[in-house]
Amino acid sequence: MTQYNVLELFGGCGGLGWGFKKEGFTISAYNELNPKISTTYKENFKGTKCIIGDITNPTIKQQIYDCFESLKCNIILGGPPCVAYSMSGHRNSRDPRGQLFRDYIAMVDKLQPNIFVMENVPGIQSIQHDREGLVGEAKQTADAFYKLESNKIELEAAKKRMSVEKGKMDTDEDNIYDEVKDKEQRFAIGKLKKEIKKFDVSSFRISVDQKIIDTFKTKGYRVQSRLLNSADYGVPQRRKRIIFIGVREDTKLNIAFPIATHHKDGENGLKKWVTVREAIDDLKDLPEDKAFAHILSKHQPSFVEKIKNTPIGKGVYKKYSEAFFRCRPDEPSGTVKENHGGVFVHYEKNRVMTPRELARLQGFPDDFIFKGTKSCMLVQLGNAVPCGLSHALARNVKTLLAE
Repeated sequence: MTQYNVLELFGGCGGLGWGFKKEGFTISAYNELNPKISTTYKENFKGTKCIIGDITNPTIKQQIYDCFESLKCNIILGGPPCVAYSMSGHRNSRDPRGQLFRDYIAMVDKLQPNIFVMENVPGIQSIQHDREGLVGEAKQTADAFYKLESNKIELEAAKKRMSVEKGKMDTDEDNIYDEVKDKEQRFAIGKLKKEIKKFDVSSFRISVDQKIIDTFKTKGYRVQSRLLNSADYGVPQRRKRIIFIGVREDTKLNIAFPIATHHKDGENGLKKWVTVREAIDDLKDLPEDKAFAHILSKHQPSFVEKIKNTPIGKGVYKKYSEAFFRCRPDEPSGTVKENHGGVFVHYEKNRVMTPRELARLQGFPDDFIFKGTKSCMLVQLGNAVPCGLSHALARNVKTLLAE
């Protein structure tokens, strides 16, 4: 195989890079903001130049460029952090965390790889950002819109804080004031929502995924995107991600996406989805092994009782649909998330899953070593691209380059 040099951005613990390493690509350089997370990558990707720091920092950018001063960068991988695109909570289109795709584009523009693969959450398809080069009336309209939106967010936050404090009031006067204040806030928020609805946002906004595609086009790249489900590639997890594949115009490379190998019911000659039980059942009775990342959580007796009373397919707390969810054993899990420790509950044992069990749901092989505290491992796993999906993408890219 011809040596292809890869740059991995926003690399985390290496889920996306793993598939490319598995297929024989050379991961020449890697960038990650969090030094604690990068320790796992360094452990599993020996020989890769690891540059730790904020990619928006010109010094960090230059360090990455220097890695390819005498080395051709053939492929760029990475998933810009998706906080601002999440389907949960308020999605602020001017949140700087939702603008990091610009740094990815800048890196592609500078290093001119033959092909790139960018990954993100499905929410990127429904949130909208400002169109490029807003001036005049369009910019004034946009600024007015965002001012109203900002005021609404502030009022909603204030109302939420007040509701938390409401139970702490002691006097009737305080309670009367609360009711009046609450009514005023609800009225003000409703008024702002009506004003916001009057705007024709299409005059100054465009969907983020289309904006990314259009911007890459100005840099000389053809780009297509597709929503892929990890379960369709042998991962015991239903984790949907939008994948962008871009090729430099002058390479004449085709764009194609990996063909599914699995199906929910095993139709059309495909294998059936891999289930949670198939993935982790052999680990359920193993003693704790920290080196293996099979780290058991120490639950309070009261919490253990709650788990015992939680049926399969339900969460320990009704208020939270995903945290402490008791997985169905005979189908793939939902999306593995860090959830501040509120990870999946084991389908049989009265405990949450260990990092190694979650790693199995993400498709990481058992010889992949996780470093750091248990909470740090959970963050790494919650942010990782499933290995089965990354392997499918790597095989696909190898085919495209060989055509």
